[in-house]
Amino acid sequence: MNQFKAKMILLWILASLNTACALTNHKEQTLTLPDGSVYSGALSKGMLSGAGRLVWLNGDIYDGQFSDGLLHGIGTLTTAAGDVYQGNFQLGELTGKGEYVGSDGTRYQGEFLSYQFNGGGELVTSSGDIYRGDFELGELLGLGTFNGVDGSQYAGEFVDSLYDGLGVWEDDESRYTGEFLHGYFHGFGERVDVESGEVMAAGEWQYGRFKGPAENAAERLARQQKIEQALFDQPAILAKALDAVAPQNPNVVELYPVIVAGDGTQDVFSLEAKTIQALLDEKFSSNARTLMMGNHPDTMGDAPLVTGVSLPLALQGISQKMDPQQDILLLYLTSHGSSDHKFYLATPGHKFLGLAAQDLAQTINDLPVKWKVIIVSACYSGGFIEPLKAPEHLIITAARDDRTSFGCSDEDTMTYFGRAFFEQALPAEQGFVEAFYKARVTIAGWEEEQSFEHSEPQIFIGSKIEGELKKIMAK
Repeated sequence: MNQFKAKMILLWILASLNTACALTNHKEQTLTLPDGSVYSGALSKGMLSGAGRLVWLNGDIYDGQFSDGLLHGIGTLTTAAGDVYQGNFQLGELTGKGEYVGSDGTRYQGEFLSYQFNGGGELVTSSGDIYRGDFELGELLGLGTFNGVDGSQYAGEFVDSLYDGLGVWEDDESRYTGEFLHGYFHGFGERVDVESGEVMAAGEWQYGRFKGPAENAAERLARQQKIEQALFDQPAILAKALDAVAPQNPNVVELYPVIVAGDGTQDVFSLEAKTIQALLDEKFSSNARTLMMGNHPDTMGDAPLVTGVSLPLALQGISQKMDPQQDILLLYLTSHGSSDHKFYLATPGHKFLGLAAQDLAQTINDLPVKWKVIIVSACYSGGFIEPLKAPEHLIITAARDDRTSFGCSDEDTMTYFGRAFFEQALPAEQGFVEAFYKARVTIAGWEEEQSFEHSEPQIFIGSKIEGELKKIMAK
Protein backbone atom coordinates (compact mmCIF):
# COMPACT_ATOMS: atom_id res chain seq x y z
CA MET A 1 0.00 0.00 0.00
CA ASN A 2 3.00 2.33 -0.37
CA GLN A 3 1.16 4.03 -3.23
CA PHE A 4 -1.03 5.78 -0.66
CA LYS A 5 2.00 7.16 1.13
CA ALA A 6 3.43 8.30 -2.20
CA LYS A 7 0.13 9.98 -3.05
CA MET A 8 0.06 11.85 0.24
CA ILE A 9 3.66 13.02 -0.04
CA LEU A 10 2.83 14.34 -3.51
CA LEU A 11 -0.28 16.03 -2.20
CA TRP A 12 1.70 17.58 0.62
CA ILE A 13 4.12 19.12 -1.91
CA LEU A 14 1.31 20.21 -4.20
CA ALA A 15 -0.68 21.67 -1.33
CA SER A 16 2.32 23.60 -0.17
CA LEU A 17 2.76 25.11 -3.63
CA ASN A 18 -0.91 25.70 -4.33
CA THR A 19 -1.76 29.34 -3.79
CA ALA A 20 -5.31 28.34 -2.92
CA CYS A 21 -3.90 26.51 0.07
CA ALA A 22 -1.34 29.09 1.06
CA LEU A 23 -3.68 30.89 3.44
CA THR A 24 -3.42 30.08 7.11
CA ASN A 25 -6.00 29.68 9.84
CA HIS A 26 -8.73 28.48 7.47
CA LYS A 27 -10.40 25.66 9.38
CA GLU A 28 -12.70 24.27 6.72
CA GLN A 29 -12.01 24.28 2.99
CA THR A 30 -13.07 22.41 -0.13
CA LEU A 31 -10.18 22.32 -2.57
CA THR A 32 -9.47 20.77 -5.92
CA LEU A 33 -5.80 19.89 -5.82
CA PRO A 34 -3.54 20.13 -8.90
CA ASP A 35 -3.78 16.39 -9.60
CA GLY A 36 -7.59 16.56 -9.65
CA SER A 37 -8.14 15.10 -6.17
CA VAL A 38 -10.78 16.85 -4.04
CA TYR A 39 -10.24 17.62 -0.36
CA SER A 40 -12.84 18.80 2.11
CA GLY A 41 -11.73 19.60 5.63
CA ALA A 42 -9.37 21.49 7.86
CA LEU A 43 -6.17 23.25 6.84
CA SER A 44 -3.23 24.47 8.83
CA LYS A 45 -0.47 26.59 7.34
CA GLY A 46 -1.54 25.66 3.84
CA MET A 47 -1.51 21.90 4.41
CA LEU A 48 -4.15 19.25 5.04
CA SER A 49 -4.36 18.97 8.81
CA GLY A 50 -7.16 17.89 11.13
CA ALA A 51 -10.37 16.12 10.15
CA GLY A 52 -11.11 15.84 6.45
CA ARG A 53 -12.13 13.82 3.44
CA LEU A 54 -9.97 13.20 0.38
CA VAL A 55 -11.30 11.76 -2.87
CA TRP A 56 -8.74 10.68 -5.48
CA LEU A 57 -9.46 10.61 -9.20
CA ASN A 58 -9.22 6.80 -9.26
CA GLY A 59 -12.11 6.57 -6.77
CA ASP A 60 -10.17 5.91 -3.55
CA ILE A 61 -11.64 7.80 -0.57
CA TYR A 62 -10.17 8.59 2.84
CA ASP A 63 -12.19 9.95 5.76
CA GLY A 64 -10.31 10.80 8.91
CA GLN A 65 -7.42 12.68 10.42
CA PHE A 66 -4.62 14.43 8.52
CA SER A 67 -1.36 15.95 9.65
CA ASP A 68 1.07 17.96 7.52
CA GLY A 69 -0.57 16.70 4.32
CA LEU A 70 -0.47 13.01 5.27
CA LEU A 71 -3.06 10.49 6.44
CA HIS A 72 -2.30 10.55 10.15
CA GLY A 73 -4.59 9.53 12.99
CA ILE A 74 -7.85 7.59 13.09
CA GLY A 75 -9.44 7.15 9.67
CA THR A 76 -11.04 4.95 7.04
CA LEU A 77 -9.65 4.33 3.57
CA THR A 78 -12.03 2.84 1.01
CA THR A 79 -10.44 1.83 -2.29
CA ALA A 80 -12.18 1.99 -5.63
CA ALA A 81 -12.10 -1.82 -5.69
CA GLY A 82 -14.19 -1.92 -2.50
CA ASP A 83 -11.49 -2.81 0.04
CA VAL A 84 -11.80 -0.96 3.36
CA TYR A 85 -8.96 -0.18 5.79
CA GLN A 86 -9.90 1.32 9.13
CA GLY A 87 -7.77 2.19 12.10
CA ASN A 88 -4.70 4.17 13.09
CA PHE A 89 -2.84 5.76 10.18
CA GLN A 90 0.73 6.92 10.69
CA LEU A 91 2.55 9.06 8.15
CA GLY A 92 0.29 7.96 5.32
CA GLU A 93 0.00 4.23 6.10
CA LEU A 94 -2.21 2.02 8.26
CA THR A 95 0.07 0.93 11.10
CA GLY A 96 -1.00 -0.33 14.51
CA LYS A 97 -4.45 -1.62 15.44
CA GLY A 98 -6.98 -1.71 12.64
CA GLU A 99 -9.45 -3.62 10.54
CA TYR A 100 -9.56 -4.72 6.92
CA VAL A 101 -12.66 -5.77 5.01
CA GLY A 102 -11.97 -6.98 1.48
CA SER A 103 -14.29 -6.67 -1.47
CA ASP A 104 -14.41 -10.49 -1.56
CA GLY A 105 -15.61 -10.69 2.07
CA THR A 106 -12.22 -11.34 3.68
CA ARG A 107 -11.95 -9.73 7.13
CA TYR A 108 -8.99 -9.08 9.38
CA GLN A 109 -8.79 -7.48 12.81
CA GLY A 110 -5.52 -6.90 14.57
CA GLU A 111 -2.15 -5.27 14.11
CA PHE A 112 -0.92 -3.73 10.84
CA LEU A 113 2.38 -2.53 9.45
CA SER A 114 2.20 -0.43 6.28
CA TYR A 115 -1.21 -1.89 5.34
CA GLN A 116 -0.02 -5.49 5.87
CA PHE A 117 -1.26 -7.84 8.60
CA ASN A 118 1.58 -7.73 11.10
CA GLY A 119 1.26 -8.75 14.75
CA GLY A 120 -1.53 -10.43 16.64
CA GLY A 121 -4.79 -10.74 14.73
CA GLU A 122 -7.66 -12.76 13.36
CA LEU A 123 -8.23 -13.39 9.67
CA VAL A 124 -11.55 -14.66 8.32
CA THR A 125 -11.26 -15.68 4.67
CA SER A 126 -13.95 -15.13 2.06
CA SER A 127 -14.94 -18.80 2.44
CA GLY A 128 -15.26 -18.51 6.23
CA ASP A 129 -12.02 -20.18 7.38
CA ILE A 130 -10.53 -18.52 10.46
CA TYR A 131 -6.83 -18.01 11.25
CA ARG A 132 -5.72 -16.62 14.61
CA GLY A 133 -2.22 -15.89 15.81
CA ASP A 134 0.80 -13.75 15.04
CA PHE A 135 1.12 -12.46 11.49
CA GLU A 136 4.26 -11.22 9.78
CA LEU A 137 3.94 -9.17 6.59
CA GLY A 138 0.60 -10.73 5.72
CA GLU A 139 1.30 -14.36 6.64
CA LEU A 140 0.64 -16.32 9.84
CA LEU A 141 3.99 -17.18 11.41
CA GLY A 142 4.67 -19.00 14.67
CA LEU A 143 1.99 -20.31 17.00
CA GLY A 144 -1.61 -20.01 15.84
CA THR A 145 -4.91 -21.75 15.23
CA PHE A 146 -7.10 -22.59 12.26
CA ASN A 147 -10.83 -23.34 12.17
CA GLY A 148 -12.16 -24.46 8.80
CA VAL A 149 -15.70 -24.29 7.50
CA ASP A 150 -15.31 -28.00 6.74
CA GLY A 151 -15.03 -28.71 10.48
CA SER A 152 -11.26 -29.21 10.53
CA GLN A 153 -9.16 -27.56 13.24
CA TYR A 154 -5.46 -27.02 13.83
CA ALA A 155 -3.41 -25.64 16.69
CA GLY A 156 0.34 -25.37 16.43
CA GLU A 157 3.12 -23.78 14.43
CA PHE A 158 2.71 -21.97 11.10
CA VAL A 159 5.07 -20.77 8.36
CA ASP A 160 3.61 -18.67 5.53
CA SER A 161 0.11 -19.44 6.85
CA LEU A 162 0.74 -23.19 6.35
CA TYR A 163 0.94 -25.83 9.09
CA ASP A 164 4.69 -26.15 9.63
CA GLY A 165 6.34 -27.48 12.79
CA LEU A 166 4.63 -29.21 15.70
CA GLY A 167 0.86 -29.20 15.92
CA VAL A 168 -2.46 -30.98 16.31
CA TRP A 169 -4.96 -31.32 13.45
CA GLU A 170 -8.46 -32.73 13.76
CA ASP A 171 -11.60 -33.24 11.71
CA ASP A 172 -14.81 -35.15 12.40
CA GLU A 173 -13.12 -38.51 11.92
CA SER A 174 -9.50 -38.40 13.02
CA ARG A 175 -6.86 -36.47 14.94
CA TYR A 176 -3.18 -36.15 13.97
CA THR A 177 -0.57 -35.08 16.51
CA GLY A 178 3.00 -34.56 15.40
CA GLU A 179 5.17 -32.80 12.82
CA PHE A 180 4.00 -30.82 9.78
CA LEU A 181 5.72 -29.31 6.74
CA HIS A 182 4.22 -26.98 4.09
CA GLY A 183 0.71 -27.90 5.29
CA TYR A 184 1.26 -31.68 5.19
CA PHE A 185 1.66 -34.36 7.86
CA HIS A 186 5.42 -34.70 7.58
CA GLY A 187 7.88 -36.18 10.03
CA PHE A 188 6.87 -38.22 13.06
CA GLY A 189 3.25 -38.28 14.16
CA GLU A 190 0.26 -40.29 15.27
CA ARG A 191 -3.25 -40.37 13.77
CA VAL A 192 -6.11 -41.71 15.85
CA ASP A 193 -9.81 -42.32 15.33
CA VAL A 194 -11.72 -39.55 17.14
CA GLU A 195 -14.68 -41.74 18.12
CA SER A 196 -12.89 -44.84 19.34
CA GLY A 197 -9.47 -43.46 20.21
CA GLU A 198 -7.88 -46.30 18.21
CA VAL A 199 -4.48 -45.55 16.66
CA MET A 200 -4.87 -45.56 12.87
CA ALA A 201 -1.20 -44.92 12.01
CA ALA A 202 1.84 -43.98 14.07
CA GLY A 203 5.31 -43.42 12.76
CA GLU A 204 6.90 -41.55 9.90
CA TRP A 205 4.90 -39.40 7.46
CA GLN A 206 6.06 -37.80 4.25
CA TYR A 207 4.03 -35.03 2.58
CA GLY A 208 0.73 -36.39 3.86
CA ARG A 209 1.43 -40.07 3.23
CA PHE A 210 2.15 -42.61 5.95
CA LYS A 211 5.53 -44.20 5.29
CA GLY A 212 5.64 -46.75 8.09
CA PRO A 213 6.51 -47.24 11.75
CA ALA A 214 8.99 -44.84 13.24
CA GLU A 215 12.62 -45.83 13.27
CA ASN A 216 13.81 -47.42 16.46
CA ALA A 217 16.45 -45.68 18.52
CA ALA A 218 19.33 -47.57 16.89
CA GLU A 219 18.15 -46.75 13.36
CA ARG A 220 17.69 -43.08 14.18
CA LEU A 221 21.14 -42.95 15.76
CA ALA A 222 22.77 -44.60 12.72
CA ARG A 223 21.03 -42.18 10.35
CA GLN A 224 22.00 -39.14 12.38
CA GLN A 225 25.60 -40.33 12.60
CA LYS A 226 25.69 -40.69 8.81
CA ILE A 227 24.42 -37.15 8.39
CA GLU A 228 26.85 -35.76 10.94
CA GLN A 229 29.76 -37.61 9.32
CA ALA A 230 28.79 -36.22 5.92
CA LEU A 231 28.66 -32.70 7.38
CA PHE A 232 32.07 -33.20 8.98
CA ASP A 233 33.52 -34.54 5.70
CA GLN A 234 32.09 -31.80 3.47
CA PRO A 235 35.34 -29.93 2.73
CA ALA A 236 36.97 -33.16 1.53
CA ILE A 237 33.90 -34.31 -0.41
CA LEU A 238 33.55 -30.96 -2.17
CA ALA A 239 37.25 -30.80 -2.96
CA LYS A 240 37.15 -34.32 -4.45
CA ALA A 241 34.09 -33.49 -6.57
CA LEU A 242 35.69 -30.31 -7.90
CA ASP A 243 38.96 -32.13 -8.65
CA ALA A 244 36.99 -34.50 -10.88
CA VAL A 245 35.66 -31.63 -13.02
CA ALA A 246 37.62 -31.28 -16.26
CA PRO A 247 39.40 -27.96 -16.85
CA GLN A 248 38.38 -25.71 -19.73
CA ASN A 249 39.52 -26.15 -23.32
CA PRO A 250 40.60 -22.70 -24.52
CA ASN A 251 39.65 -23.56 -28.11
CA VAL A 252 36.03 -24.55 -27.42
CA VAL A 253 33.01 -22.92 -25.77
CA GLU A 254 31.83 -25.47 -23.22
CA LEU A 255 28.88 -25.94 -20.87
CA TYR A 256 29.58 -26.54 -17.17
CA PRO A 257 26.44 -27.86 -15.42
CA VAL A 258 25.91 -27.67 -11.65
CA ILE A 259 22.85 -29.78 -10.78
CA VAL A 260 21.38 -29.24 -7.32
CA ALA A 261 18.78 -31.48 -5.61
CA GLY A 262 17.78 -29.46 -2.55
CA ASP A 263 15.29 -31.64 -0.67
CA GLY A 264 16.78 -35.00 0.28
CA THR A 265 13.72 -36.17 2.23
CA GLN A 266 12.08 -37.25 -1.05
CA ASP A 267 13.44 -39.40 -3.86
CA VAL A 268 12.04 -37.34 -6.75
CA PHE A 269 14.60 -34.52 -6.71
CA SER A 270 17.61 -36.80 -6.55
CA LEU A 271 16.20 -39.04 -9.30
CA GLU A 272 15.52 -35.99 -11.45
CA ALA A 273 19.07 -34.69 -10.97
CA LYS A 274 20.55 -38.01 -12.15
CA THR A 275 18.27 -38.11 -15.20
CA ILE A 276 19.16 -34.55 -16.16
CA GLN A 277 22.87 -35.27 -15.83
CA ALA A 278 22.53 -38.11 -18.34
CA LEU A 279 20.45 -36.00 -20.74
CA LEU A 280 22.89 -33.09 -20.66
CA ASP A 281 25.83 -35.41 -21.21
CA GLU A 282 24.10 -36.88 -24.25
CA LYS A 283 23.41 -33.47 -25.78
CA PHE A 284 26.52 -31.54 -24.71
CA SER A 285 29.06 -34.27 -23.78
CA SER A 286 29.26 -32.52 -20.42
CA ASN A 287 29.65 -35.41 -17.99
CA ALA A 288 33.29 -34.68 -17.18
CA ARG A 289 32.37 -31.02 -16.52
CA THR A 290 29.26 -31.66 -14.36
CA LEU A 291 29.08 -31.08 -10.63
CA MET A 292 26.27 -32.88 -8.79
CA MET A 293 25.08 -31.71 -5.37
CA GLY A 294 22.30 -33.22 -3.27
CA ASN A 295 20.93 -33.89 0.19
CA HIS A 296 19.53 -37.39 -0.40
CA PRO A 297 20.89 -40.25 1.79
CA ASP A 298 21.84 -42.27 -1.32
CA THR A 299 24.29 -39.58 -2.49
CA MET A 300 25.50 -38.52 0.96
CA GLY A 301 29.20 -39.14 1.31
CA ASP A 302 29.85 -38.94 -2.44
CA ALA A 303 28.14 -35.79 -3.72
CA PRO A 304 28.53 -32.51 -1.78
CA LEU A 305 25.57 -31.55 0.40
CA VAL A 306 23.63 -28.45 -0.58
CA THR A 307 23.58 -25.69 2.02
CA GLY A 308 23.76 -21.93 1.99
CA VAL A 309 27.48 -22.31 2.70
CA SER A 310 28.44 -25.15 0.38
CA LEU A 311 26.69 -23.91 -2.77
CA PRO A 312 28.67 -20.64 -3.04
CA LEU A 313 31.91 -22.55 -2.42
CA ALA A 314 30.99 -25.10 -5.10
CA LEU A 315 30.12 -22.42 -7.66
CA GLN A 316 33.33 -20.53 -6.95
CA GLY A 317 35.25 -23.78 -7.29
CA ILE A 318 33.79 -24.78 -10.65
CA SER A 319 34.27 -21.22 -11.91
CA GLN A 320 38.02 -21.75 -11.49
CA LYS A 321 37.82 -24.67 -13.96
CA MET A 322 36.09 -22.54 -16.63
CA ASP A 323 37.17 -19.92 -19.11
CA PRO A 324 35.36 -17.00 -17.46
CA GLN A 325 34.90 -15.11 -20.72
CA GLN A 326 33.68 -17.86 -23.03
CA ASP A 327 32.36 -20.92 -21.16
CA ILE A 328 28.76 -21.09 -19.91
CA LEU A 329 27.69 -22.06 -16.41
CA LEU A 330 24.39 -23.94 -16.15
CA LEU A 331 22.91 -23.99 -12.65
CA TYR A 332 19.83 -26.19 -12.21
CA LEU A 333 18.09 -26.17 -8.83
CA THR A 334 15.22 -28.55 -8.05
CA SER A 335 13.35 -28.71 -4.74
CA HIS A 336 10.33 -27.21 -3.00
CA GLY A 337 9.95 -23.44 -2.82
CA SER A 338 8.09 -21.04 -0.54
CA SER A 339 5.91 -18.02 -1.24
CA ASP A 340 8.61 -15.73 0.15
CA HIS A 341 10.92 -17.10 -2.56
CA LYS A 342 13.22 -19.40 -0.64
CA PHE A 343 14.60 -22.62 -2.10
CA TYR A 344 14.06 -25.51 0.34
CA LEU A 345 17.14 -27.37 1.60
CA ALA A 346 16.84 -30.44 3.84
CA THR A 347 18.20 -33.89 4.48
CA PRO A 348 16.36 -36.55 6.54
CA GLY A 349 16.36 -35.42 10.14
CA HIS A 350 17.96 -32.05 9.42
CA LYS A 351 16.46 -28.92 7.85
CA PHE A 352 18.97 -26.39 6.53
CA LEU A 353 18.23 -22.70 6.11
CA GLY A 354 16.35 -22.01 2.89
CA LEU A 355 18.22 -20.32 0.04
CA ALA A 356 16.65 -16.89 -0.52
CA ALA A 357 16.43 -15.36 -3.99
CA GLN A 358 18.52 -12.34 -2.99
CA ASP A 359 21.24 -14.56 -1.49
CA LEU A 360 21.41 -16.70 -4.63
CA ALA A 361 21.66 -13.56 -6.75
CA GLN A 362 24.55 -12.30 -4.63
CA THR A 363 26.34 -15.64 -5.01
CA ILE A 364 25.79 -15.68 -8.78
CA ASN A 365 26.86 -12.06 -9.25
CA ASP A 366 30.08 -12.64 -7.30
CA LEU A 367 31.25 -15.33 -9.73
CA PRO A 368 33.98 -14.45 -12.24
CA VAL A 369 32.11 -16.35 -14.97
CA LYS A 370 30.36 -14.04 -17.44
CA TRP A 371 27.72 -16.26 -19.11
CA LYS A 372 25.18 -18.08 -16.96
CA VAL A 373 22.00 -20.11 -17.41
CA ILE A 374 20.03 -20.34 -14.15
CA ILE A 375 17.04 -22.69 -14.00
CA VAL A 376 14.96 -23.00 -10.83
CA SER A 377 12.36 -25.77 -10.58
CA ALA A 378 10.31 -25.04 -7.46
CA CYS A 379 7.02 -23.53 -6.38
CA TYR A 380 6.98 -19.71 -6.56
CA SER A 381 10.33 -19.80 -8.36
CA GLY A 382 9.41 -16.82 -10.55
CA GLY A 383 10.43 -14.70 -7.58
CA PHE A 384 14.07 -15.55 -8.35
CA ILE A 385 14.05 -13.77 -11.70
CA GLU A 386 14.15 -10.11 -10.71
CA PRO A 387 17.26 -10.19 -8.48
CA LEU A 388 19.12 -12.42 -10.99
CA LYS A 389 18.51 -10.29 -14.08
CA ALA A 390 21.60 -9.36 -16.08
CA PRO A 391 22.38 -8.99 -19.82
CA GLU A 392 24.60 -12.09 -19.64
CA HIS A 393 22.00 -14.30 -17.92
CA LEU A 394 19.28 -16.63 -19.13
CA ILE A 395 16.86 -17.31 -16.27
CA ILE A 396 14.11 -19.94 -16.43
CA THR A 397 11.71 -20.87 -13.63
CA ALA A 398 9.12 -23.62 -13.28
CA ALA A 399 6.42 -21.27 -12.01
CA ARG A 400 5.31 -17.69 -11.66
CA ASP A 401 6.29 -15.84 -8.48
CA ASP A 402 2.83 -16.47 -7.00
CA ARG A 403 2.11 -19.96 -8.37
CA THR A 404 3.00 -23.49 -7.37
CA SER A 405 4.60 -26.04 -9.67
CA PHE A 406 3.78 -29.75 -9.79
CA GLY A 407 5.21 -33.26 -9.96
CA CYS A 408 7.06 -33.50 -6.65
CA SER A 409 5.13 -36.29 -4.93
CA ASP A 410 6.62 -39.61 -3.84
CA GLU A 411 5.20 -41.34 -6.92
CA ASP A 412 7.10 -39.05 -9.30
CA THR A 413 10.59 -39.59 -10.68
CA MET A 414 10.79 -36.08 -12.16
CA THR A 415 8.94 -32.83 -11.62
CA TYR A 416 6.55 -31.62 -14.32
CA PHE A 417 9.04 -28.97 -15.33
CA GLY A 418 12.11 -31.21 -15.31
CA ARG A 419 10.39 -33.84 -17.42
CA ALA A 420 8.89 -31.40 -19.91
CA PHE A 421 12.02 -29.28 -20.34
CA PHE A 422 14.95 -31.69 -20.11
CA GLU A 423 13.45 -35.05 -21.05
CA GLN A 424 10.95 -34.05 -23.74
CA ALA A 425 11.83 -30.62 -25.15
CA LEU A 426 15.59 -30.05 -24.97
CA PRO A 427 16.75 -33.19 -26.82
CA ALA A 428 14.70 -32.21 -29.88
CA GLU A 429 15.20 -28.43 -29.81
CA GLN A 430 18.07 -26.21 -30.93
CA GLY A 431 18.46 -24.35 -27.65
CA PHE A 432 17.32 -23.62 -24.12
CA VAL A 433 14.98 -20.83 -25.18
CA GLU A 434 13.21 -22.94 -27.79
CA ALA A 435 12.97 -25.84 -25.32
CA PHE A 436 11.38 -23.54 -22.74
CA TYR A 437 8.52 -22.48 -24.99
CA LYS A 438 7.85 -26.06 -26.03
CA ALA A 439 7.96 -27.28 -22.40
CA ARG A 440 5.59 -24.54 -21.25
CA VAL A 441 2.93 -25.76 -23.67
CA THR A 442 3.41 -29.36 -22.53
CA ILE A 443 3.15 -28.41 -18.85
CA ALA A 444 0.00 -26.38 -19.44
CA GLY A 445 -1.57 -29.44 -21.07
CA TRP A 446 -0.72 -31.69 -18.14
CA GLU A 447 -2.09 -29.15 -15.68
CA GLU A 448 -5.27 -28.78 -17.69
CA GLU A 449 -5.81 -32.54 -17.58
CA GLN A 450 -5.46 -32.52 -13.78
CA SER A 451 -7.53 -29.33 -13.32
CA PHE A 452 -4.53 -27.67 -11.65
CA GLU A 453 -4.07 -23.91 -11.54
CA HIS A 454 -1.47 -23.22 -14.23
CA SER A 455 2.06 -22.77 -12.89
CA GLU A 456 3.01 -20.49 -15.82
CA PRO A 457 6.78 -21.09 -16.16
CA GLN A 458 8.76 -17.87 -16.70
CA ILE A 459 11.80 -16.85 -18.73
CA PHE A 460 14.19 -13.90 -18.83
CA ILE A 461 16.56 -13.65 -21.78
CA GLY A 462 19.50 -11.33 -21.22
CA SER A 463 20.19 -9.00 -24.12
CA LYS A 464 23.70 -10.39 -24.70
CA ILE A 465 23.45 -14.13 -24.03
CA GLU A 466 21.53 -15.64 -26.96
CA GLY A 467 24.48 -15.45 -29.31
CA GLU A 468 26.72 -17.20 -26.78
CA LEU A 469 24.19 -20.00 -26.29
CA LYS A 470 24.22 -20.71 -30.02
CA LYS A 471 27.93 -21.51 -29.79
CA ILE A 472 27.40 -24.53 -27.54
CA MET A 473 24.37 -25.71 -29.55
CA ALA A 474 26.37 -25.64 -32.78
CA LYS A 475 28.85 -28.25 -31.53
